Amino acid sequence: MSAPLDLAELARERMAREATKKRARDEAVSPPPSRKTPKLESSTITFDSGARLVSLSSVVDSQQRSRKSAVANTANARLRTVNVSLPTPPSTESTALPDSASRPPGSLAFPKGIVRKTWALGHPREGTDIKLEEVLEPLTLRTAVLSAFQWDPTWLLTKLRRSQTKCIFVMQAKTFEEREQIAEAQVENSSWLRFVFPSMENGVNCMHSKLMLLFHLEKLRIAVPTANLLDFDWGETGVMENSVWLIDLPRLPEGRKIEEKELTEFGKELMFFMRKAGYPQDVLDGVSGFDFAGTAGIAFVHTVGGMSYGADAERTGLPGLARAVRNLDLVARDIEIEFAASSIGSLNDEYLSHFHAAVSGEDMIARASSAASAAKANFFTAKKSLPSDHSIRDKIRIYFPTKETVQDSTAGAAGTICLNRKWFESMAFPRRCFRDYISMRPGLLSHNKILYARGRRKAASISPAQDTQEDSETEDEGETSAAPSAGKVDAAAERASGQVAWAYVGSSNMSESAWGKLVYDKKAKEWKVTCRNWECGVLIPVLTGKEANWDSTNDLAEMSVFDGVVKPPFMIPGVEYDGRKPWYFQEKH
Repeated sequence: MSAPLDLAELARERMAREATKKRARDEAVSPPPSRKTPKLESSTITFDSGARLVSLSSVVDSQQRSRKSAVANTANARLRTVNVSLPTPPSTESTALPDSASRPPGSLAFPKGIVRKTWALGHPREGTDIKLEEVLEPLTLRTAVLSAFQWDPTWLLTKLRRSQTKCIFVMQAKTFEEREQIAEAQVENSSWLRFVFPSMENGVNCMHSKLMLLFHLEKLRIAVPTANLLDFDWGETGVMENSVWLIDLPRLPEGRKIEEKELTEFGKELMFFMRKAGYPQDVLDGVSGFDFAGTAGIAFVHTVGGMSYGADAERTGLPGLARAVRNLDLVARDIEIEFAASSIGSLNDEYLSHFHAAVSGEDMIARASSAASAAKANFFTAKKSLPSDHSIRDKIRIYFPTKETVQDSTAGAAGTICLNRKWFESMAFPRRCFRDYISMRPGLLSHNKILYARGRRKAASISPAQDTQEDSETEDEGETSAAPSAGKVDAAAERASGQVAWAYVGSSNMSESAWGKLVYDKKAKEWKVTCRNWECGVLIPVLTGKEANWDSTNDLAEMSVFDGVVKPPFMIPGVEYDGRKPWYFQEKH
């Protein structure tokens, strides 16, 4: 982890170097050059808080545009414009507000945690959506620690209305030059604004995590959105939908601080993630002043960018997801997965098998070790020619919009819904898994990252060590385990075991970059997880398998079990592509 940077000092040093270079140029060239080096456009905006935002929006926008193609940037520009043909005129919107609206600002509105859809302009409010300002509660907000991949600082600062609000922005800055540019923009705002730049070393490509720590006088609100800090992601142009999980934690009495070892598993993983990402110590100390009891039974799941070894490797990426499933006693068999994602990586059956195993709760490092040992033992055994087994594709459905769905949407195009044609058309790509994402609110596109998992609880008579991988086939020799087949599980125990269901909401998409890859480091002689992204999310149990509603005639819980917790904002079961193509964000349409 990189040492914290003094951004104001970096900016002063950079400006001093530029002044020195300018003097040298002026002395060496006669007559003086008639053209000046172009600079980023600067803007100064005064907000209700009195804070002055100098250049930051221009710098951030320039950096973000450089990460995407011209076609994607043009599509994103359309998302920023309110479409005149909204499905419901704003003047006829329902005024049903979230149940927190009747509570005083800063009160414990969500002490047990809740998931909300983001509000969308032009669509009725039914009490299950939420606006950004309703998440922030600016009237009582004292400190806001905000993390996102994409930003519109000018728009964001209009949501913070009190001068006492201090801000810490956790942002991507891949190069030293990018950090210096942002540092220079910070100079005139240093009294209220600081930055954190998680490490981009060791192959990290994207600081994609979305997390809010909102400190009020009597509570800490933790929010985990799927949305970036952009107006269209929060519904203000009526074209895009997201989701957000949030919980309110009460302040501990008399300034008491809780030790990290006393925290819930959720709290421990949150602190682990923040420390790895380089959050300031005063933020870590501030978080320890609140009661995490409300997070018991919920998991904070993360992906730490770079390489993680040993015990750290077990806590992050796919191993961390599997560990959370085990910790919450959600280990299951016959898992069926519905995953709505806004970005898709280069997928194949092997990756799907690993992903399915993690969702089932298998120990991923033990699984990888067993597979490696089996492959080594069979190294000199002639491989038999076997037909390809793509059965894993029947257990996972991935919801991503088709070209027609995007073009028929309110926006008509999108640059943040990402899939590459060469990946989708690869022979190894699991196209059979894909379903069209069709929002329950007509015309909306999706930036959601929501996973629904349903399965049957593993029988108590079978230990996790014995029953490790009966549902995770792969074409690679040595990947299967010696676990007993489903037919050998005692029928009475199976009936008593019950159904399992849980949901994930967060920043992780369906890609190896988002969840990491297990690799054996021969030099270190241990397994490591390599992750190209920073990500975070929450795992929310719905059925733990201990409920008394087991129906032996029904293998899996119905999707309706999620309605009271994380109601799907899109149509399930989805429509198969049936020859149609997905939306390719880098192509002209």
